[in-house]
Amino acid sequence: MRNRQILDAALAVFSERGFEAARMDDIAARAGLSKGGLYAHFRSKDEIFEALLRRALSPSDLDLAALRAASPDMRHFAEAFVNRLYDDLMRPDALAVQRLLVAEGARIPHLTAQWQHDTVEALVAQLKRVLARCVAEGNCRAGVATRHPWLLLAPVAYQVLWQLVFGKADDAALQSRRREHIALVRELLA
Repeated sequence: MRNRQILDAALAVFSERGFEAARMDDIAARAGLSKGGLYAHFRSKDEIFEALLRRALSPSDLDLAALRAASPDMRHFAEAFVNRLYDDLMRPDALAVQRLLVAEGARIPHLTAQWQHDTVEALVAQLKRVLARCVAEGNCRAGVATRHPWLLLAPVAYQVLWQLVFGKADDAALQSRRREHIALVRELLA
């Protein structure tokens, strides 16, 4: 509970001031803690930022093998997979952290590199294993998507970028893009 309160406060402070200008004092005050109370939970701004990345941008409980096992066929898997990506990455808090990542990433390359390795590359590797198994079992065809599964993530990355640059898309447009993404995944894996 306290960590969530601290991370919510940190997100607000980082969003208002940027990573470099934010101070631990500001985060503590926003969270309603003393500076010592904040340090009892996090040792540094870097550690807080890393926790924000993990919380908002890491579908850590996304078990693609279990998602595939729960799907009767690849059509259902494609829908469940894409819907989960959009549900995880298009939340307002996730978008706020992604905005920070774009704005501040060059200043904190060690954190962005760690997030890329632990989250993005791990998700792509997990997807590659699931798709290799699907090909081996004859449930989908080998092709560009099974060789380069990051391509299946590209439409949601585009949508995130759209949101960050142009602001919130209307719900109809967002739902249309989600449906088109599902159709693309289905087509590539059929």
